[in-house]
Parts: sequence; structure tokens; C-alpha cells
Amino acid sequence: MTKRPRSYRSLLAAAVIALTGHHAGAETAAPVPASTPAMADFNRCTKPEWPLEALRKGQSGKVTLGFLIGSDGAVKDATVIVSSGFALLDEAALKGISRCVFKPAMRAGTPHEAWMKMQYDWILEGGAPANPAQAAGTAPGGSDAALREAIVKGVPQAQITMALRAMTGQGMAADAQEAGRWLRLAADQGSAFAQTNLGTMLERGSGMRQDPAEAALWYRRAADQGDPAAQNNLGNLYYKGLGVSVDFAKAAEWYRRAATHGFATAQDSLAGMLAGGRGLTRNDGEANEWYRKAAEQGYLSAQISLGFRLGHGIGAPRDGAAAVQWYRRAAAQGSPQGQNNLGYSYETGVGVQQDYAQALVLYRAAAAHGNAAAEEALGELYETGRGVEPDLPAALTWYRAAAAKNNPPALHRLGLLYEAGRGVERDPAAAISYFSRAAAGGDEAAMRRLAAACTAGELGQAVDPTLAANWLQRADAAALARGAQPAIP
Repeated sequence: MTKRPRSYRSLLAAAVIALTGHHAGAETAAPVPASTPAMADFNRCTKPEWPLEALRKGQSGKVTLGFLIGSDGAVKDATVIVSSGFALLDEAALKGISRCVFKPAMRAGTPHEAWMKMQYDWILEGGAPANPAQAAGTAPGGSDAALREAIVKGVPQAQITMALRAMTGQGMAADAQEAGRWLRLAADQGSAFAQTNLGTMLERGSGMRQDPAEAALWYRRAADQGDPAAQNNLGNLYYKGLGVSVDFAKAAEWYRRAATHGFATAQDSLAGMLAGGRGLTRNDGEANEWYRKAAEQGYLSAQISLGFRLGHGIGAPRDGAAAVQWYRRAAAQGSPQGQNNLGYSYETGVGVQQDYAQALVLYRAAAAHGNAAAEEALGELYETGRGVEPDLPAALTWYRAAAAKNNPPALHRLGLLYEAGRGVERDPAAAISYFSRAAAGGDEAAMRRLAAACTAGELGQAVDPTLAANWLQRADAAALARGAQPAIP
């Protein structure tokens, strides 16, 4: 599985403005919203402070918080729904949201309490600063007077301090264009940190005209000085063909350099290229080694990928117990995919003692974040009564939630229910529609059901041997793709 690479972005933390209703622990896919939802008052909701230790370690990520807004607009309770992968960033986001004041939700003209969600993006442009003092925005000598003197002398660290202040709005109005001007001054003097950040601003068009080609030049200068964030970002440009021609071999080369420095993002990207055989010879064993290095640093994507590969015997002997360990670590960080995969392990009893009740808990946790696979799995548990009393209406609710995201297994299950008239009025046309959507998404069972319908003229379909043969051929190809043997006619 080849994954898209990730860049390290600018030293800014920003909350996504969109707020959505959320009921902690709710089992329904979509809670009923208040008549008027709560709204943020951004004049009374300041940016959270970036933990210096997180900056030193180059930590970044996105954290989704659930929080209870009281009838007075104050935050009464808050919890991490989806972790950034780093405790320092999660804790900083919680502290930040606790200082916010909202316009409370209204129902029939009366303010009332309501749970809401918000996402904070901790995004690093250029990765960890080379000097912790730069991250802190401190002036050389520790005073504004010393900073002014250093600026007059053209000291790069002073220029970087001004850039960081302009980026974050510390002691001055936030101004990306001004930040870029200061970074360029420091970059011209050879600061790898400034070169990397200037490159990313050029790549994104932040505060200046977007110019990936010039970004590549600055990344290269910093990368040649050994800056792992620049090496990672240069790898991304070669991978995506931004400012340079697509070149997977060069992308892999730069990822490897950054990965050797312990850069988790690059380790994960390099592992993906080794696993997919892009830019270098496929090597599943080495891919697992790099996934493990990133996973041990708490990198969620790598933890899930390594768990999947160990559980399926890719690049190593099949080891369900080891897969469960990695899924558990990802789930503990609030990863919906980790929760879903761990739930599947409990459902099937692979790598852990089978426990439908525990699978149900984990699937619910993942489904609360909108994970379609978990929603479909909940539908099956409710339909079959495993770990819960059989409940077809609940099963239909979960199947429909997953089907709305075009989850092929959920579409197939809905097709079967409409075909049989279980929990719904029998509707052959709806069944065919669901089977067709599932088959378009690669569901082998749906392809075989369509083939059978075309062979026997079922579900309102005309007998069509040619179309039936086509569906069987596609189903056999899908079986081969997942390593199974095609069905014997």
C-alpha cells in the first residue's frame, strides 16, 4: 500500500473554525443537533501556545477535541477524541480550548449545554528548529534591546526570531508576508531552519507568490546541510512532481536521508515506497523495519500499517498477537482506524481471545468518529446478534451510515436485506442498485450476486450470459487480488 507523503509545515497552530455537534459515548451515527448550535467567539478564543519541548522534537499533528459548552458559553469539560499522536500537543490543545468562550447552543430561545467538536492543526513548516532558542522566539541576549542590536548587525537568529513573531503574532500583528521577508534574510545567510521554512511558504504560497520550483531550491540548500525536515519535504516534491519532475527514485533517496536522522514522517513514507516498490526495489522486510522505527516514535500511520502487515504475514511471519499490540497502541491514541482494526481482531479472535462485547465497544468508538468500516461492522453485529441483542433497525442504521460513505460491504449487506425484505419492504430494484454500487467499489460477493442475477434473470434483470460472464471475470480478478482462489464454475 503506497501512501501519500506528508510535509512538515509552518510554526503555527490554528483551530479549524467549523464546529459540529457531538454526544460523548453516543451509539447513534449522527446525534440530533440543537436548534441553534454553539458558536465560537474568536475574539475570546486565543491560539494555544506551542509547547517548546514539542517544537524541539519536531512534533506535529491534528487533534480533535470534544468539549461541553455550558449555558454561559464557558467550557465545562473537554476530552481528546482523536489524538495528534503526541501528548504534549494534546494537552496544549486542551488548555487552549479551556480558555475559549462560546455563544451557547440555543433551544426554543433558551441557552443550554451541548457537546461540540473542534480540530486543532499543529502544523510545522520545516520541522523542528535547529536551535531551541529559535523556537521560543527569544532574542539573542534575552532582551528586546539585544534583539534590536542583533537585527542591525544582521544576525540570522535575530531575523528568525522576528519571523517567528510575525508567524505567531507574538508582540506584533501576525503577518505571513513579513515573516517571509525575515526568513529570506536569514536563509540568504545560510540558516537551514530559515531555508526550510521559506521553502514551505513558497510551496504553499503563504505570504508570497506560490512557487514550488523556488521552494525546491531552498529545500535543497537546507537538505544539503543535513536538515531532515528539508530532506523530507524535498522528497515530497519529487514524489508529487511539484516544482520538479516526478522522480520516485529521488523521492526515496531524500526520504531515506531524513529517515536516517530519525524523522518519523520520512520513515513512514520510505516504508510505503519500499512496500509498493516505487522508486526502488520492493522490499517488504525493510519496509517493516522503517514502519517499526516510525511506529516506535508514536507515528499512528506506521503503527496501523505495521500491525496490518504483521497480521497478514507481509514481510514477516504472520503474527496476530503482534498486530494486536500495534493496533492497541494506535487505538490508545484515539485513532479510529486503530480502534476499528483492534475491534476486528476481537471479533475474529485473531491475535487475541475472541470477545464480541469488546469488539462492539471498539467499533462504537471508531464509528463515533465516522469510520465507515466500523459502522458496517456494527451493522453486522446487530444483524447477527453477536455481542448484542439482534436488532435489524439498528443494523440498517449502521449499514446506511457506512453506505453513505460508499463502503462496499455495507452496500452489499443492504442489497441482501432489500432482496430478502428483512427489516425493510422487499425491493428488487433497490437491491440491484446496492449490489451495483458495492460491485463498483470492488466487493467480490456483490459481483457474484449480479452474475447470478444476470444468469437466472432474477431481481428484474434480463437473462444476459455475456454480462454474467463479465461479472464473474471481475469477481475472479478481485479474488486473485486478495490472494484467494477464484470460484470454480
